[in-house]
Formats: sequence, structure tokens, C-alpha cells
Amino acid sequence: MAGVIRKILQKPLRLSIRARFFILLLLLTILPFLAYRFAIDLHRILLNNQAIVQEQTVQNLALILENRTDLWALQIQSGVPTRLSHLNLKNSVLWVVNANRQTTYVVGQLPESEIYDDVDFFTDTGRVLIKTLATFLPYTLPYPYPQSATPEHNLITQALQGKTHQQYRMDQQGDPYSLMSSTPLIIKGRIIGAIVLEQRMETLFSNNLNYFYRLIGIGALIFFIVIIGALINTASLSNRIIRLDNDVKRTFNIQGRLTDLIFTDSRGKVYRDELSDLRHHIYEMLKQLGAYERYLKQLPKTLRHEIHNPLNRLSMALSLLEKQQNEPNAQLNYAQHALEQLKQIISSLSEATSIEDSLHSQTPEPFPIGIMLEHYLENTKALHENWSIEYNNQLDRKTMVCGDGFMIEQLLDKLLSNAADFTDNKHPVFVDCYQQDNQVVINVINSGPFLPKGHEKQIFDGMTSIRTLNQDTQAHLGLGLYIVKLIADFHQGQTSAENITHYQGRAIQGVKFSVQLPVFKA
Repeated sequence: MAGVIRKILQKPLRLSIRARFFILLLLLTILPFLAYRFAIDLHRILLNNQAIVQEQTVQNLALILENRTDLWALQIQSGVPTRLSHLNLKNSVLWVVNANRQTTYVVGQLPESEIYDDVDFFTDTGRVLIKTLATFLPYTLPYPYPQSATPEHNLITQALQGKTHQQYRMDQQGDPYSLMSSTPLIIKGRIIGAIVLEQRMETLFSNNLNYFYRLIGIGALIFFIVIIGALINTASLSNRIIRLDNDVKRTFNIQGRLTDLIFTDSRGKVYRDELSDLRHHIYEMLKQLGAYERYLKQLPKTLRHEIHNPLNRLSMALSLLEKQQNEPNAQLNYAQHALEQLKQIISSLSEATSIEDSLHSQTPEPFPIGIMLEHYLENTKALHENWSIEYNNQLDRKTMVCGDGFMIEQLLDKLLSNAADFTDNKHPVFVDCYQQDNQVVINVINSGPFLPKGHEKQIFDGMTSIRTLNQDTQAHLGLGLYIVKLIADFHQGQTSAENITHYQGRAIQGVKFSVQLPVFKA
């Protein structure tokens, strides 16, 4: 279990630009909830402060009525019972109750529904957002006083006992509807009644809350514009990167070679940024690589064409010189051997190029690989008696592979020639052919020296040779296994090499080359 967890942790986590941006957006969604939390705290502060203000207001009214009844009477006659600027009797009610709990005077009114002043767009937007969030995240304000559907009985009782008291009136849904404050009315040291003030909840917060709503509305609009702009910019950036990646992929074929399709440059567009510069630099690099690859492809043909005639003349001159010599000449033999090596090098270069060109023009067709391998291995064993080959072909005669049978024969020629060159002749060269799942597996095993460490994959690259391990006077360019990989890639297959000490219960110290080809299913 620990090993599995360690492998998961060691595996690199791939996050696209879009995924990272959506994670960032998810983190940014915390901002509205922070604003919502701040709104709740502001409600609490305003509610507490307004409760204190209302308590002081009702106490001030009681003092005015106690000490300056003449001013109170004059205000009643003028129709304005109180001149307190923070008390709006259009949204509140003032009661005067005698000692017998009878209401002797009532002024003001309570609206039946919530009343909001005319506000601008941002204030209204902020209020709607806070109300909307409240439907998903309901909260309870810490109302500092008791709540009741009929709080006036308790308020009057407390006031007649000489106490200032506050309580909330509840509506049918159980939510606070209004805040009520009561205080005793004292004349000459004797409680003669009480004053009760009731005010709707939404009017308690005054205009301070509207300023906050406006700030929330403006912030929400800015947040929305920033998010939309970031979405558009990130989507555009991600699409451009994906398009660049796809264009680069289409530039190479399945063998990893450059195709004739070079994606368009974006330098001519109206805008330019780092990504357009990157696309331009990749475009220029691929153009240079394409030109260099075309040069390398044409080089063997050019060399063969240009060197062919001088080599023929040199060969004829050496032949004539050999006829003129009466005795064997060692230097002449060295020159002829060097000439043969030069011809072999040019032939090898031409072979790799011709095979690659042939693969590009070849159309894959299904063929029975089991029958083909049986005939090929029988003929090869008969033609190369000095190779000492043992083969075991377990493939069904109906097993099909899509490709070209002659190319598979060339692939096996290179593998067997390589195995025969490196074998120590302690064991024959083993060839095993079998089907594993949906793959045809061809293994070529030779006993002999191990591959140098790190060459298991590098050995299939072009111009890679480790011929210093065997005694061979011929020139080798390391193109044999490169051709094997070319042919295997053409057949959608894979190649591999590994050092072995045992194979199928037999103690063999050597190298195993393996080719896996997908089975064709009609």
C-alpha cells in the first residue's frame, strides 16, 4: 500500500491552464461569501447601535414629558409631538400609557410592508445579492433582546415597575418585525405611566446600510467584469496553446519525421504577444529543420551519384595496376580493400534512404505473417548454414498483420545478421514467434557480450554502433537496427533490446531483441 501511494505521489501532476484557472476562480468565489459575512456583521453592529439610540430616544421623551410638559403640549397642538431628527413617526409609533395600563395617546404609524427609499442601481443590486445569498446561507442575527408576538404587555409591565425595557415583535413567520422600547413616565417622583416606542426593523438601519449595499453592488459588477474578462482571456490563451500543440504534432509523422505540412506563422496578425513570438520561433525552427532534413535525405543519393564514377575509374585503375604487377603487392591489396569499404558505406547509406522512401510510398495491406515467417525462416536456415539458427514459430497460419511482408523480411535480415555478428557460438541464434494478446511477438536471442548500459534504446538510433565489441574488419554505420525501427514503426509496432541471463528455462548470457506488431482484425 505504501509503495502504491509513493508511486502516486511520485507521478507528476498534470494540470492544464484551464484547470488551474478554474481552481483560481473557485478560490475567488470566497470573496462574495466574505462580503456576505461582512454584511451580517454590519447588520449586527447597526442593530445594536440603533437599539441603543432608540432606548435613549424613549428616555429623552420621558424626560421632556416629565420636566417640560408645556413644550410637549405645544408640540401636540402644532401636530408635531417630537422634534427629534432621528425619529421618523412615518415609520414608527409612540404610545403614552397611564398607570392603569390604558393607552392615552398614540402618534405615528407603522407601514404594513417593507419600505425602501429610492436608491440607485448599485444599491439595489447589492441588496438583491445579499438577499439572494441569504436564501442559500440563512443566518440568525444576534438580537440582543427577547422576542414575542405581543411584547407590549411585558414592556408596559416593566415600565410601570420603573425599568427601561426593549423587546422585538415577531411576525407570523417568526422573524423580528419591529423593535419596541418602553420607559417609565415619572412626575414628581411618582410613576404615572409609561412611554412605548415601536419602530420597523428596516428603518432601524438608516442610510448607512444603503452605502454598504452600494459598495457591494459596485464591487459585484467589477468582480463580474474581471471574471468574464479572465474567462475570455484564459479560454483564448488555452485554445491558442492547444492549437499550437496540435500544429506541432501534425508537423511530424508517426516515425517522428518532419512532414511537408508546416503550420502557418502568426506574426502578421494585428496583435502580438509572447505566445505569437513562440509560435513564430517554432515556425522558423521547423523550417530550418525541414530544410536540414531534406538536405540529409538527399545527401546519400548525391554522394552515390557524384562518387560513383570516380570509384569506378579508381577500381579500373587498381585492376589494371594489379595486372601489371608480377608479384602480389600488399599496398595494392590495402587500397582495393579500402575501395570495397567505401562502396559498402555508400551502399548502406543508400539502402537506409531507399527503405525510408519506400515506406512513405507503401500502402499497408493485411498478410498472413505466420505463413510468411515459416517460409522465411526455412529459407534463411538453408541459405545461411553458418549462422546456426533455431526457430520456434507458434503463430497461427491465419494470424494477420497489416503492412508489407517484404519489409518484415528485411527487418528479420537485419536482426539475424546483427545476432550472427555478435554471437559467441556457445548457443545457436534463437528465433521465437508467438502471439501475446493482440500483439505478434518476434524475439531474436543470441549468446554473447551484453549491451553497454544505457544503449538498450539508443542502439536503434541512426549512426549508433557498438561494433568494437566484435572482431569485424568491415565498415558499419549503425544503420541496421535503425532500419529495424523504421520498419517496425511503419507497422505500428515497437522494438526493444535487453540483456538476459536466462531465456525460457535455458541459461543464456546474451542479448534479446524483440519486435511487437499489432494483430490485424478485419
